[in-house]
Amino acid sequence: MIRIAVCGMGRERIATVAKEAGGGQVETMALTDFEAANAVKTGKADYYIGACQSGAGGALAVANALLGPTLVTRLAGPGGAAPDQHQVVTALQEGKKAFGIVHTQTDIAVPVIVRALLRGSE
Repeated sequence: MIRIAVCGMGRERIATVAKEAGGGQVETMALTDFEAANAVKTGKADYYIGACQSGAGGALAVANALLGPTLVTRLAGPGGAAPDQHQVVTALQEGKKAFGIVHTQTDIAVPVIVRALLRGSE
């Protein structure tokens, strides 16, 4: 079971999409950005997905502060393509645990992220 703390714009939608993509192998927690980053820091969550207008600022500011920039990455921004499997796998290989996306790409980006997380946990 993978535990994902989600926050930011549309956090309830992110939680729903992540659960659906996880097929019973994902537990989600819709939290504030501080609560979500702290959940990863304290081991209550394995990963963090945050969403905002840019996929970087509001989505990742607190995660950067609490977890440090080596654990944080922006995966999807405005006007750009949604992340692909390779991009997420590379981030996981680099040790990333917190992912930022632009909120308008939730339905595309979150399933890609969740599938990569599940493959990485096998």
